[in-house]
Amino acid sequence: MSTESEMTSPATTASGGWSAHQPVRAVVAYGAAYLLVSVGGRGLAGLRLPLPWLAALAVLVMIATLALSLLVVLSISRLRLSAGAEVAWLFGMVALFLIARPDLFVVAARLLGNPGRGRHLADLLTISAGQPLVGNLALILWAVFLGRIVSRVIREGKLLLPVAVVASIADIVTVFWGVVAHMTEKAPEVVHAFSAQAPVVPPPVLPLPVLSSVGIGDFLFLAVFLSVAARYSMQASKAMWATLVVMLVAPLAFLIWPQAPGLPGVPFISLAVLGVNRQHFTFSRDEKRALAFAGVLVAAITAWAILRH
Repeated sequence: MSTESEMTSPATTASGGWSAHQPVRAVVAYGAAYLLVSVGGRGLAGLRLPLPWLAALAVLVMIATLALSLLVVLSISRLRLSAGAEVAWLFGMVALFLIARPDLFVVAARLLGNPGRGRHLADLLTISAGQPLVGNLALILWAVFLGRIVSRVIREGKLLLPVAVVASIADIVTVFWGVVAHMTEKAPEVVHAFSAQAPVVPPPVLPLPVLSSVGIGDFLFLAVFLSVAARYSMQASKAMWATLVVMLVAPLAFLIWPQAPGLPGVPFISLAVLGVNRQHFTFSRDEKRALAFAGVLVAAITAWAILRH
């Protein structure tokens, strides 16, 4: 493995805190902190405190774990890794995720008509009650390394704008009318398994909705956006913090539509990333025409997909 100085992106060495200059240590530190805070959150249920205090602590834990997960994404996005290393890390994290979430084998075996075999394999792989917390981190890392690989096809920073718009539309269609909507209705345990869950159950006395889980697709696209931002000297760090703020506010949408099957995260993430880096999105007249044509085409395809349902 390369040394840490060799793995730090040139775009981040000129500015930023210690995590920008030492992303390897940042990944380890933020990942460890994520697990420690998650374990602490699991222990809240055993505390004998008034319900309002437990609610406040639960919210703080949920905010802390969300912030730390985004810091992990940012730190990995700053690493200088070859495509081969990214693929190796990707498969390693997939393997760790499957081991940490053995219930997936039960779900898969049931869908294949042999639930007994899946349960037997899950029992063999179940070592500790804390495995789901490791599974959360493995899912995040899996998504980030896949996002880094996908980001390699984006050759200019300003292309982040059309990519984010298309990804946002696709996420909206998928969550409300597509695969995610179907899985939420027919197999919610699958959607649950492929999401990083908050380590503490949202308290029933909380008057406002909070973000209790983040899907693998949200981490994937955030990794795509931050990897591109770091590579092309854009505001990756500010984009991450803006994303945190937007993700904390986004659940308020359930006050308007409480029956919503889910909340598409990519549009909110795109809003934060594009808003912070808006000065980087300048296009020539020909590029604007091409983008307009592509926009009309995407709108037509989106309308067709929605009308089919």
